[in-house]
Amino acid sequence: MSNFGTCINPEWRKMSFIGQFQAKLDSKNRVFLPAAFRRSLQSEASQEADQKEITLIVRRDFFENCLVIYPECQWKAEIEKARARLNRFDNVQQMVYRKLISEAQELTLDANGRMLIPRALLERVGIVQEALFVGMEQTIEVWAPSVADAGCGNGEPFMSDADFAKGIKEFMAE
Repeated sequence: MSNFGTCINPEWRKMSFIGQFQAKLDSKNRVFLPAAFRRSLQSEASQEADQKEITLIVRRDFFENCLVIYPECQWKAEIEKARARLNRFDNVQQMVYRKLISEAQELTLDANGRMLIPRALLERVGIVQEALFVGMEQTIEVWAPSVADAGCGNGEPFMSDADFAKGIKEFMAE
C-alpha cells in the first residue's frame, strides 16, 4: 500500500514543492527526484505509520509540453473533483475523463530516490538525457531543458525577468 493511498493525514495539503532542479536520466530512464522534493514527500510518508513506499502519478500536462507529477493523494483529490462533475451520459465529458485517467501512470521511488519514467512519456515531451524539475506547490513539473529554455523571451512557458515583473505587477494589483 502506498503512503498517500488513504489520505488519512489532512496535512498533505500543506506539502509544497518549490524551486527548479536539473537532473540527468540514466540509461534505463531512471532519474533521481530532487532531494528537496523527496524530503517533502518523505516527511509526509513518515506521518503515515504503516506506509512504506512513495507512490506518485505522472501524466502529460494539459496545456504545456511537460510532465506533471502528483503525490498520489493529490491525484486522487483531483480525480474526485473531476468525477463529481462528470456526466456519464455526455459522450464528450466521458472521452475527456477517459483521456485524463488513461494517460496517467504510476511511479514509485526506489530506495535510492530514483523513479523510472516511461519512455513514451519522456519522448512525448522531448526529454532525452536531462530533465528540469519545477516545483508548482502541490505538483512537480518535469521539462526538457531545451523546451523550457526556448520559452524564455517570448513568455511561453517561462517568462523573462522583465515580463515577469510586468506580469506580477498586473496579477497582484488590486
